[in-house]
Amino acid sequence: MGKTEKRVLVLCPNPAIDIFAWVEGFTQGVPNRIQQETRYPGGKGLHVGMALAELGFPVTIAGFWGGEAGTWIKKTCKQYYPNIEFIGPEISEWSRSCYTFKSEGDFDDTEILGPGPSISSADFESLIHAINLALPNTSVMALCGSWPKGSPENGYQQVIDLGKKSNIRSFLDCTGIQLKNALEAHPYGIHLNRKEVTEYFQVDFETAKKQILEYCELAAITDGSRGLYLLSENEAHHALAKIEKVVSTIGAGDCLLAGIVSGVLQKLSPQSIANLGAACGAANCMRADLGMLHKQDVELLLSEMQT
Repeated sequence: MGKTEKRVLVLCPNPAIDIFAWVEGFTQGVPNRIQQETRYPGGKGLHVGMALAELGFPVTIAGFWGGEAGTWIKKTCKQYYPNIEFIGPEISEWSRSCYTFKSEGDFDDTEILGPGPSISSADFESLIHAINLALPNTSVMALCGSWPKGSPENGYQQVIDLGKKSNIRSFLDCTGIQLKNALEAHPYGIHLNRKEVTEYFQVDFETAKKQILEYCELAAITDGSRGLYLLSENEAHHALAKIEKVVSTIGAGDCLLAGIVSGVLQKLSPQSIANLGAACGAANCMRADLGMLHKQDVELLLSEMQT
């Protein structure tokens, strides 16, 4: 896949240690034992950044790196992709842990997400300063996930505005007040799923797909097993990559966004961008590595979509 001379800047304000935990089930009021644990660097932005690195793009990940947990996240991420660069302040409170429980029962793929550390205004300004320094060597930005406690409610809005001053396009993937404020800055691209976009606008799905385009030029709206809708002012494209067995869906949307960013950077046709996004999202579901994909899986899925 193609490369770009400049780096993709991915903002992951609330990185995490993602823990894959196998359990038989949960019984209230008694000890419940985890049978096996596997840990991965996580958070939406980390998933997007690692997927882009796997696809061959130079990546810089910005965030708040909390204590020994933050150090572990960066160190482990570099074991997968040594060329990923990290910027942003190191803070004393530990980065969060997020659990995904695997079981044969009703709890399979249940997530419990940690809140993350608290940050100060000085921490936020340090992050913004680091992003400013990185912008001259940035091709596009991907802004992903939640913010830790103490963050301003318009954090993403501020970063989108910074990017616009340098003619850098932003891709946004978040919810809540950060989404509401960020939309006022009109990012270039937005990724949401069906539930998120309909709940935000309080309308039916077809109406929501039209309304989101009032705030961006490109919208990637996912609808579970029905696939991806890639929308712009004058075009609408659908893509669906089918796989035989879903191992885990955790991080599929993040990998899908990485595929969209990759396709835009390569200046692919809209349908090819949609296909690449769908293939990346599906590739994530094929293996147990949380929020990660393998390039050969993406290429296989793409070849099957084109036949």
